[in-house]
Amino acid sequence: MGDQDMTSHTIGHGRFAEMKSSGKDCLGRRSRFKRQISGKRIRLGQRDIDVLRWLYRYRYLRTSHLTQIFKPKSPKRFVERLGNLFHETGYINRPNLQGDHFSAHATSMLYEISIKGINLLDVQGGLPDRAVTFSRRSPRSYSPQYLHTMMIIEALLEIELETITKTGQRFVPVDEILARAPESTRIARNPLSVPITLKPTKKYPFIRSRMETHLIPDALGGIEYLIDGEKRYRFWALECERASPASRSHAQASSTRLKCAAYDALIASRNYRNHWGIPNLKLHLVTTTREQARC
Repeated sequence: MGDQDMTSHTIGHGRFAEMKSSGKDCLGRRSRFKRQISGKRIRLGQRDIDVLRWLYRYRYLRTSHLTQIFKPKSPKRFVERLGNLFHETGYINRPNLQGDHFSAHATSMLYEISIKGINLLDVQGGLPDRAVTFSRRSPRSYSPQYLHTMMIIEALLEIELETITKTGQRFVPVDEILARAPESTRIARNPLSVPITLKPTKKYPFIRSRMETHLIPDALGGIEYLIDGEKRYRFWALECERASPASRSHAQASSTRLKCAAYDALIASRNYRNHWGIPNLKLHLVTTTREQARC
């Protein structure tokens, strides 16, 4: 991950109100979101390839996330390098998912790997396992779920980066889990969608009748522990709650407590074993308020 690591790949020539017809702002800087090739020759280094791999793994990462991952000696040069990977190589995009949430002065730039970048990784030795399963969107389309999406990514990234610092631990991403899941799950339209049965209980009195439904976690992951030479695993389903109320008057509505009830039912039935092929499961709930965190 050194700043000067190089490989043999060489790249040559080939909306916001502040942008002029030339694509540059009033200070002569290149557009933030419109790719502009200057002809600068870019030789890809191992760190560049690793940036692409992390972007494929997490779908979207900010400059601040990538800086946290790579810890460059010169953050300024690292930011400039990301700009060159966007403008000159086309291997990464700057998606406009942020909409009104973007501020040039306060918001760290958001990146995603482009189709061209994915193709490069594919011929460079294969694609890494993904930590998220978000579908691809147009780089210019605003996502109303942007804040929720980033909450999921940041929760997962925090877990993985913490795991990297721990001896004898390894983060297990969702692609690795699904690769070992039963065939019926792997070929399903949404492999994360698991059937559950909710029943009235004293703990969840708002559930008034039996309900057959499906539970789709925001993410699925795990940690591998190496203990006395033996590998052991703990798996969890991630749920991130930004605006869903802690409870509602009827069970059909989305709420944190309803999700807690659903996970209690799933864990009690142990259907995660049949559906995902994992030996255990717990709920990892991330919320923005204390009230939401109470199941």
